[in-house]
Amino acid sequence: MSDPESPPRIHRLSRSRSGGRVATPASVPDVARRLAALERQVEEALGSSVASASFLPPLESILDGMLETASRLRRALGGEPEATAELLEVPLDLLYRWWWRVEVVGIERLPRRGPLLVVANRAGTLLPYEAFMLARAFATSPPEARAAHPLVDDWLLRLPLIGGAVAALGAVSASPAALRRILRSGDVAITFPEGPDAVAKTVAHRYRLASITRGGLLRVAVESGVPIVPVAVIGAEETQPVVWRVERLGRLLGLPAVPVTPALVPLPTKWTIHVGEPLDPPVRASDPRTLRGLRARVRERLQGLVSDGVRRRAGLFA
Repeated sequence: MSDPESPPRIHRLSRSRSGGRVATPASVPDVARRLAALERQVEEALGSSVASASFLPPLESILDGMLETASRLRRALGGEPEATAELLEVPLDLLYRWWWRVEVVGIERLPRRGPLLVVANRAGTLLPYEAFMLARAFATSPPEARAAHPLVDDWLLRLPLIGGAVAALGAVSASPAALRRILRSGDVAITFPEGPDAVAKTVAHRYRLASITRGGLLRVAVESGVPIVPVAVIGAEETQPVVWRVERLGRLLGLPAVPVTPALVPLPTKWTIHVGEPLDPPVRASDPRTLRGLRARVRERLQGLVSDGVRRRAGLFA
């Protein structure tokens, strides 16, 4: 006879030695504990599924983003530079961070304050991708963000749609007057001293600088007393390798030349930007011999920086 104060027992089946099943007692508290544990596991599973679903943005945010993008696109087509710049910010960031994985070496060599002129090597592509990657590097790299304006050819600014887009991103004409305005505002100016001769540069001449044809921009830097900083861009020359340079067709289209490349889409090469030591401008800006010597120094320093960067890179896509 069982004790009336003992907890009630329920029976569960267990296997006997002979292979049959016999009932063995199990207490109610034991069953209750197991049910409570099972309930906790179910709650945890449901909670984790809800948490994982919370990583997805709500439908309202997705719709708001689509409407905002459509509004920017409409304003950009209406000629608003701010809307165009905002619209291009995301694809430029994707190119910078994920497609070309731009790495900046020696950014600490840039003067922290005051205007300066950056001289860089240009790839043979028709569009100067490196101009906007450099501007983004100076605007996002420590120790201090610097507003940078690429100096581009006039033919690029005249192209339909593309001209408005590059102007919205801060590009200006590569003229002495435009450079003076940038330097007076205390910003960074980015120039490619080879000029139009670098457009459609073939793979046989990659990373070999042409003659510096924009001596007028160097003269402005000397007159303004600002440092001249050589910067080498490694990896841009292979994004769209040029196998043939068509000058006659380029003249018909109002371009320096038309590059023929097998890569219709820019390749995801690894980019490295090497910032060199600033060059102090000479004192006398009106002396032609002084300016010729400055052009030779700039070309020699930039070519050495480019050649050293090519030797030091681990690989084309690494």
